[in-house]
Amino acid sequence: MNPITKTGIRIAAAAAMVPALASSALAAEGGASMPQLDFSTYSSQVFWLVVTFAVLFILMWKVAIPRVGEVIEAREQKIRADLERAEQLRTEIEETEQAVEKALADARSEALETLRKAQEKIAADHAKKQEKLDAELAVKISDAEARIEEARKEALASVRDVAEEVAAASIEKLTGASADKGTVSKAIDAVSKGA
Repeated sequence: MNPITKTGIRIAAAAAMVPALASSALAAEGGASMPQLDFSTYSSQVFWLVVTFAVLFILMWKVAIPRVGEVIEAREQKIRADLERAEQLRTEIEETEQAVEKALADARSEALETLRKAQEKIAADHAKKQEKLDAELAVKISDAEARIEEARKEALASVRDVAEEVAAASIEKLTGASADKGTVSKAIDAVSKGA
């Protein structure tokens, strides 16, 4: 038997006992001021009480309790549906989180790959520029060395001429006679080879 039906029966039984308790209390006081508590009409009152109780019981049993049961069942179904939807949403959220994490990991790896390629390209460009600069510098250094060598030769040639002139002038001053250019040139060659 349904718990709601048991509760309804208990309430009806308690309601049936109220007039009997009230009539016994009035009889103890010595008078019946209420007609429904008059013992001469007590049997008809009990009859109508049973009829009313039966009608109310049947109405509760056939109308009210099924409706309450339907409401409870509908509420349970709604709760079940909400729980299932919540579980489905939780699963979708987990899948979405995994997809986002995968997308982030892919984006990170793609960014790292792009960065690595950019670094390699920059390094290659730098190496090419460095090689080009080294080649240009080598050419410039070679040109500068050639110019320096030429300038050195010119300087040495002019130093030789100056040395010959100085030596000739020194000999002329020291000896009073003019020096022979061939002799002075041979002496300078001997001194420069010895140095």
